[in-house]
Amino acid sequence: MASSKKPLKRRSVTQDREFVINHSKIEYSLDTVSENNWQLFMWLASLETVENYICLFILVWDTIPVRNSAQFSKELREETDNLIQIIKELNISEENDKNYSKMLDDYKVHDVWKELENYGLKNNFFNVSEQLDCCSLLQKKELRAMILSRIKSFQSFSRKIKEKELQQAPLNNKMKDENQEIILSENKSLENQIVGLADNNSQIGNSTILEDELQGAQNIQELLKSENENLKAQVEDLINESSKQVALDNLTNLSLNDDGLYNSRKLIQDIRDLQDMLSDFTMVQGSDYKIINDEANALLRVLKCEVKCPSSRASLVLGFLLQRIAIIKILEEVEKYLTAMSRGTGSQGMALEGDIANTTETLINQTILFEKSRKGEDDITKITPVKIRQDVYSALRCRGFPSDHSLITTTASKLLYKMNRYRQVVDEETKSEMDDLAVQITHKVINIFYFGFKTQASVPTYKFFDAGQALEPHLMQGAFGNNESKKLEVEVCGFPCIGIFTGDKSSDRIFIKAQIITRSKRL
Repeated sequence: MASSKKPLKRRSVTQDREFVINHSKIEYSLDTVSENNWQLFMWLASLETVENYICLFILVWDTIPVRNSAQFSKELREETDNLIQIIKELNISEENDKNYSKMLDDYKVHDVWKELENYGLKNNFFNVSEQLDCCSLLQKKELRAMILSRIKSFQSFSRKIKEKELQQAPLNNKMKDENQEIILSENKSLENQIVGLADNNSQIGNSTILEDELQGAQNIQELLKSENENLKAQVEDLINESSKQVALDNLTNLSLNDDGLYNSRKLIQDIRDLQDMLSDFTMVQGSDYKIINDEANALLRVLKCEVKCPSSRASLVLGFLLQRIAIIKILEEVEKYLTAMSRGTGSQGMALEGDIANTTETLINQTILFEKSRKGEDDITKITPVKIRQDVYSALRCRGFPSDHSLITTTASKLLYKMNRYRQVVDEETKSEMDDLAVQITHKVINIFYFGFKTQASVPTYKFFDAGQALEPHLMQGAFGNNESKKLEVEVCGFPCIGIFTGDKSSDRIFIKAQIITRSKRL
């Protein structure tokens, strides 16, 4: 997704050259092809769709220090423009509704891996990452050229399909016209038969043979008329009930299609924005970051993750784990703050949001008690507690806890300190970006989890999953298929599942699925 933030820095050209030199000592020949290399070769040969090659194209570029090189920036721009032009000439169906230009601009690295894993990467996941890092700049350039060539090869198929469609169109139109003529002819024949039957019926209408049948038909008609009256009465009752429910829904603003502050789609979009921000904030891979292995491994052990730093998989799992820690840390700090303010230990101006929330909860409880203890048939009293909650928390969502509020700034500082226990940001420019992100994320988490949830008619909750838990595909999202879920379990849950949980998955209403990484179950 598009972001106003500047992209995070990649490693320098000098660092890249040193990296290539250190990894160029491995020699390859047909006599020494390893199993991993052969699997990678077969996987590359099996890629079939345009989306696959776009993802691979982005992955290759991600290992190149574009940011610090005018030459690489120029090559990236030229190759991207060339790729977009090739895709446009493919005349891909609008049904796919793919904005490939935006995909090339916005696709994040971890999303690319996830996408490619769905197309057969699976066990080669980390081998691909390490292999790309080992490639020289020239090899990476040749790989990109192969990708562009492969996508361009789709053009011949696209043209043939288009030509075939054009050739087939007149025949399809002809068959359509012929079928229409047949249908019209059959309809005409049926009309003639009906007219004939009506004439025959009128001729024998006075026959004594049919008198008993006619009497029976009249009795049936009377019975149907009576049943029809009963149905009309039932329909009227249903309409009245429906009108009451519609009025109630309008009063409580429950509709998912509303454009107002209670709109569930607005909340879901805010959650997705938070996911993107957390993904950037908890990044641990690249030359801008240094993982503190001892602390990171201690954290992984405590949360029962079966990986160990340094390794590519451990880095991926650690990034997810830091997302969870960030959310929990912010929620803990807010709870402490609001508890302290409710005890009168804070200044009136700083405690304003807490005072409003506490007063609102008291008023809601009183209106619920009022509705139960005072008899009446009106609907307004029933929905008053919901309306109060939605209105007040919508206001708090708009203006509550601005970015310069002491809760936000203090929590952001604690959050950065927490992250720096497990990974350090060694680049000064990136460090400044992280400082800004910490404030934005703190504000966003409070806005969603404390205010946004309570703007909904039914208040959603969130659920993290622990390492070793069985997969629940209707609550989780990750690189796994439904046919694999019984063989896998949770390794780490980075972002929680948010929804209204009823205990019955058929009636659960899920806003956002949990973001997880899986691992094989132990036998």
